Amino acid sequence: MKSRSNRRTSIRKGFRKIYILITAGLILAAGAVILTMYLTGFFYNRRDVQVKVSTAGVEIAALSKDTKIVKSDMLSRTLSLLRDQTKTSPFVVSWYVLPGSISSVTSLESEYITAQDQVNLFRCYVARGNKNSAQVLENAIAKYFISDNGYLVPARKISDISSFKTPQPVFPAKVDYEELPAMSAYSMEATIGYLRALLEFYQKWGQPSDWSRIENLAALLYSADAAFSEDLTITALATPTPIGLNPNTTPAADGQISPAGTITTITLASLDLEVFRILSSTDSKYQPMYDKALAILSGAMISDGLPLYAVGYTQSSAGYAFYNGDKAQVDLALSLKVALHLAEAGEVPQKTLLWIKEQLYNEGILYQDYDLISGQASSNVESVESYGILLQIARVTNDSELYSKVLGCLEGHLATNTASAARSAIFRQLDNARVAVYAKDNLQALLGV
Repeated sequence: MKSRSNRRTSIRKGFRKIYILITAGLILAAGAVILTMYLTGFFYNRRDVQVKVSTAGVEIAALSKDTKIVKSDMLSRTLSLLRDQTKTSPFVVSWYVLPGSISSVTSLESEYITAQDQVNLFRCYVARGNKNSAQVLENAIAKYFISDNGYLVPARKISDISSFKTPQPVFPAKVDYEELPAMSAYSMEATIGYLRALLEFYQKWGQPSDWSRIENLAALLYSADAAFSEDLTITALATPTPIGLNPNTTPAADGQISPAGTITTITLASLDLEVFRILSSTDSKYQPMYDKALAILSGAMISDGLPLYAVGYTQSSAGYAFYNGDKAQVDLALSLKVALHLAEAGEVPQKTLLWIKEQLYNEGILYQDYDLISGQASSNVESVESYGILLQIARVTNDSELYSKVLGCLEGHLATNTASAARSAIFRQLDNARVAVYAKDNLQALLGV
């Protein structure tokens, strides 16, 4: 009798355990469903931002798979050198020069942290699904780079940022290595780029607080008459006639010289059409701004002989500024950013892509600047940043020929020596044989590979 009673008790205990396990499983499943519903916006009015995801064609996908570049290793090395080594987390500095082979040849680092580098890093985190890193950087950008007028400043000196908990290592800076953006009071390019990164983050993980930040930035950019903030001050020099200039293109300086001999323009590289397309999909009031930006960029090509793009546009005279500074030359990277915006809208002229391919086939590399008159390279410095931008253009346009050629150029700058501190990163060989790693070279590449 006792044995039978014990068996009954044991059976009851077994059933009780099963019931507990089933109940626990149901609670966990319900919790997972509720969490998923929350994250996808079921319990609040989650906006459908319709961010486009660029899908590589078959040939480009194969090239990307076979490349020597390993994205995870490249990002890790970039962070190691430009963030961890310089103790500037969560930010990356503009550049870092490796120490030489003898102890007297010390490391060098930039004194600056640029907003655009942080925006590109933010976008890389989102693309790779690094939510926590993206959130930390997003909040740090908002805290240290947003100015009193709501726009992002172009750059900050490391010494001006008080958040770093440990003393900064003393690395001598070298002004010659700096490639800073125009140091205006604020940067439209960085501000609109930050908005794009926020939209991409929101598409994956966004919460109501994220949408509030997006709305505030979008409201800052909005203008009922589709006008854009002119953040770039250009010295109004006599504008030479570019090779094959379109007679319908109006130079910005015509009739616009101020008493100080300057003009203010929109930075054309800042007019990210994809941002305004996304905003217009959530609120039709942004559609005129998209249309105006597209019209401005579509008319910005310098000439048939030099199918690159103007650097600025002044709205009062509907005129274009072909260059900035004391030399009549086109900054290739800035020009290609305009081409990328047009490509994402399906509007990049084939003339531009053919010109780039011609340079690559004839010269083997691309240079930082091209002469406005002759169309020939006016600098002997290779534009490594441009390769990453071109990979993005090639992906969007599904141009496998361009992708292959540019990828080969970029792989030529990939550090493969196992003993190198720059291994897996994109580097530049400086005139004095020093090895430099630039944030923009690596981050633009990561967005394109």
